[in-house]
Amino acid sequence: MENNVENVRYHTDKIAILLATYNGEQYLRDQLDSLLSQTCQDWVTYIHDDGSTDQTMKVIEEYTTKYPQKFVKVDGISTGGAKKNFFYLLSCVDAPYLMCCDQDDVWLPEKVEVTFQAMKQLEQEYEDSGNQEKEIPLLVFTELRVVDGKLNTIAETMSSYQQLACKDAKLSRMIIQNVVTGCTMMINRRLKDMMLQYQNIEHIIMHDWWGAIIAARFGQIRFIPQPTICYRQHEDNSVGAKKAGSAGYIRKRLQNIADIKRSLELTRIQTRELEQSFHLEQDPLIHEYGNLEKKNKIARLCFYQKKDVKKTGFSRKVGLVLWG
Repeated sequence: MENNVENVRYHTDKIAILLATYNGEQYLRDQLDSLLSQTCQDWVTYIHDDGSTDQTMKVIEEYTTKYPQKFVKVDGISTGGAKKNFFYLLSCVDAPYLMCCDQDDVWLPEKVEVTFQAMKQLEQEYEDSGNQEKEIPLLVFTELRVVDGKLNTIAETMSSYQQLACKDAKLSRMIIQNVVTGCTMMINRRLKDMMLQYQNIEHIIMHDWWGAIIAARFGQIRFIPQPTICYRQHEDNSVGAKKAGSAGYIRKRLQNIADIKRSLELTRIQTRELEQSFHLEQDPLIHEYGNLEKKNKIARLCFYQKKDVKKTGFSRKVGLVLWG
C-alpha cells in the first residue's frame, strides 16, 4: 500500500482542524482570526505548508508562537498539491473528530459548534437505532456562502450557485458527482482511518470526494443547509466554484467534450480504487460503474437509469446523456 497510518505524530482529544497552506499570505490571517472567533473553542489547528515562497510561513510562525495551544505547525516536505497535503495531515493527526480548512476562506463564528452538534446528533441516532456495529464512518458537511476576494456575497448558497443536490448524498449520486465541499466537512476517527486505506492516491480525485463515497458506502452523511463559511473565490483558487446555470458555463461545458469524457473517466478510476481498497468486487453498483467503459452506450444509459446514477445541473445532465 502506498499510504500508511504509522505517520501519526499528533494526538488530541479535541476537534482537530487540518489546515493546508501554500502561498496564502494574502488571506491567511483572516482565516486564522475566524478560527479564533469560533463560539466553540474545543479545537486545535494543525497546519502543514506545502513549500510556500511568499510570507505564509511567517504568518504561521506568528500564530503558532502567539497561540501555541490553538495552532501547531506540522513539519514535512512539500506534497505537491492540496489533495496530498490534506492526506498528509490526515496521516499525521489522530483525533476523535477532524475538520478540513482552506487557507483563504473565513469561517462564520458558529461553524465548529453547529457542525459538532450535528455530528453528535448523528452518532446518537445511530446508537438509538440499535445497530450492533461499534463505530461506522460518519461525515457532516454544511452549506457555504460564495464570496469574492473582498468577502462580498456572490451567492448565498453554494448549492443553488452550482446546482447541487446536497440533501441527496447517497452513493449512486456520489460516485459520479461530489456535493461535499471539504472545507465544510467534519469526519469521525473511523472515517479518517478508512480514508487512509487507499492503494494508489493518484486514483483519488480529491480528499473530500474520497471521504464522501466511503461514508456513503459504509456509514452515514448529514448535510446542514446553513452556510457556515464564506467560500472565497479569487484567481488563485486551487479548486473554485462556478455558476452552473449561467449561459457561459453551459456553453463552455458542452463545448469541451474531452473534459466531460475525462471527468467521467476519473470517477470510474476512483470507483475502481474504492472497490480494490475495500474488496467490493461483489457490490454491483461499485463494480459495474467502475467498469462501465466496457459497455456500449445503450448499456451505460440503462445502467444509469437502473441504478439511479445521475448528475444535477442542465449541462452536466446533457453531458452525461451525450458522452457518458
